[in-house]
Amino acid sequence: MSTKLDKTIARSQEKIAEGLFYEAHQGIRTVAARYIRAKSYNEAIQVLYSGAEALLKADQAGSASDLTSYLIDTYNISETKVDSTSRARIIQLLMLFDHSEPTLKRIGQESIAWSSKFGPLPQGDSELHHVLGSIYAKDNEAYEAEKHLLLGTKESPEILANLLFEWSQEDPEAENNAPLYMARGVLGYLALGDIRDAKKISKVFIAKFIQTTGSSPKSFNAFDDESGNSTIYIFPKAPIFDFLQLLIITCQTKSTEMYQRLHGRYINVVSVIDAFKSPVSKIAEIFFGIKPVRQANMLQDLMGSLFGGSN
Repeated sequence: MSTKLDKTIARSQEKIAEGLFYEAHQGIRTVAARYIRAKSYNEAIQVLYSGAEALLKADQAGSASDLTSYLIDTYNISETKVDSTSRARIIQLLMLFDHSEPTLKRIGQESIAWSSKFGPLPQGDSELHHVLGSIYAKDNEAYEAEKHLLLGTKESPEILANLLFEWSQEDPEAENNAPLYMARGVLGYLALGDIRDAKKISKVFIAKFIQTTGSSPKSFNAFDDESGNSTIYIFPKAPIFDFLQLLIITCQTKSTEMYQRLHGRYINVVSVIDAFKSPVSKIAEIFFGIKPVRQANMLQDLMGSLFGGSN
């Protein structure tokens, strides 16, 4: 190492290796602040990232959390765009945190806010959402995981399906209520206009349901959809499963007439579960041009009240 920046980083690494964590932490903040005042943002980012990474590897999550927040602040100050490099720094640090770290949620929120402001997606970067959702899923933080995985990548639905199924198994009425848990994923994705991931949720969840419950072929009817690319399982005793699968197919057709027939057939399913009303209304608007009677907070209704006892 020959440059001034390299030497600064090396000194910080040495202090951390020697266990001088507080001194290293404060020194990194001081150097970063100096670079920021000089508008040498790239240097500040490198110092903060390397310091946070080293502190995390030394099990100093508190100090590392502070530097990670400072790094994100610097991204915002410098108007750093979301790209493979800027994203990778955040992902690497997120994955080094222990899942139970209390500041992780705040850091996650800060990283999503930055990616929303300086990336192409107003809801935040999908890869960051996927990583955060995966972290929360491993820690059995179902609500937090769900929020992020619904906005994640094409790898997110399988993780969400497994999470929702495991969540359903904690329900005292697991076999009867399992379709409600699948609905969280299917309706969540469809209300975002995402048919592909809704199909994935349905496929993974129902396969696990059949395997776990030991459902015999007599308890459901299986047939291929018109495309021949997927199998539909009709459960006479679980109409919500049927409605969700047929809704996915109907959304693919974008046929208002088919949707109205489906909705009419399952009106007793849709109308008695309050948390279905907002996402189903949103889905009808997106795919069939049916305007909702009133605007509602779809995701909040879906995730916040599905198990609130109002059915």
